[in-house]
Amino acid sequence: MTGYAAAAPTGGRVALSATDVLSRAWTLYKRLFLRSIVMAGLVFGAVNIVQAFIRAGAAGRWLGLLVLMLSFAATALLEGGLVEIVRGLHVDGDDDASVPEAFERAGGEFGKLLAVSLLSAFGMALGFLLFVVPGCILMTRWAVAVPVAMLEQGSARDAMKRSGDIVAGNGWCIFRVILGVGLLTGVVTIPFVLVSAHAGLFGWWLALTLSSMLTAPYAAHAITVAYFLLRDPSRPVILEPGHRWQSVWAEQAGAADPAPPVAESVDDEYQRRFDEYQQRWGGS
Repeated sequence: MTGYAAAAPTGGRVALSATDVLSRAWTLYKRLFLRSIVMAGLVFGAVNIVQAFIRAGAAGRWLGLLVLMLSFAATALLEGGLVEIVRGLHVDGDDDASVPEAFERAGGEFGKLLAVSLLSAFGMALGFLLFVVPGCILMTRWAVAVPVAMLEQGSARDAMKRSGDIVAGNGWCIFRVILGVGLLTGVVTIPFVLVSAHAGLFGWWLALTLSSMLTAPYAAHAITVAYFLLRDPSRPVILEPGHRWQSVWAEQAGAADPAPPVAESVDDEYQRRFDEYQQRWGGS
């Protein structure tokens, strides 16, 4: 799937609404619900089994690092697989990948996906430790790095830089999307955390796995929707069966104005302030 969007333009303000992104992600979440929760259940169920052994004292504490790595690997594989399903439906309404097909396609880019997850997590953690603002800036700049890593050519570092190019000019909206996803998934997660605290080992495993099954796919879909709306704002995120875009990026690549202008609003002021903070803390 590499090279998919290499020719498309990047940067510049796009008529993007955080509410619209979250709403489209919800529509996508409902449409792909069964496959999404099955995929999340497979990857996080396995990770939580290892955590359960550690919780039960059946394994050494050194496995905590292994669990952390497994969590990054599971998240990377899941997000890549979900991005691939949406990619197929974005280009061809009949390219509806199954769970095994999505995992197989994501597996082809697994090394890059994992590297992006690890580098992003380390960079954001360092940013938040130094000060909150740099962490928020980096979190926003690298928001669509996973879709880029899955769909475009280049290394993990290229994907992270490319993500910054795509988000440029729309950082405030993407930050609101991330914040909205965090709030929504947090509300869903809290009851499961409360149940797991008073449950036995199996109940603890089941509660955490169900929580991840329900929340992780929505977060992945929201970022994927944002990626496609920023890259291809004039086209629907998902096509109906029987439809296909020909040379999906060619038209935009040759267009003089890749995205329609946005009317002045309160968001413009916040976007300017966000850009100022980004230049101050993270460069262009």
